[in-house]
Amino acid sequence: VMVEAGILPESAYYESLHETPLISNTIARKRLYEMNVVISDTAEYGNYLFANAAIPILREKFMPTIDTSVIGKGLSATSNQVENKRLVDINEAIRSHGVESVGKTLRGYMTDMKAIIG
Repeated sequence: VMVEAGILPESAYYESLHETPLISNTIARKRLYEMNVVISDTAEYGNYLFANAAIPILREKFMPTIDTSVIGKGLSATSNQVENKRLVDINEAIRSHGVESVGKTLRGYMTDMKAIIG
């Protein structure tokens, strides 16, 4: 979606995937409400703008359209088995996604990063 909107693939990778562990670790170490202390002023301002603009839209226009009667349904299945072939196909689709090839190239430039898988 980001690339389709005109963002360079490298920027889209960095903004969407590379930052995810940093954000997750920060949330894990800090409480969610403390995030504004450690993020940039620009991000904090964006947070306020988003909250003030998006929350009313979500509350007044989006949430009333959600069918809450389906929440918790479908959990009574007797089996959660998945065909191994299906998992192989899904993993292959993930591995061959465009963001993965961009990420591989960019991570190659980040020589000081420790590899997660050796």
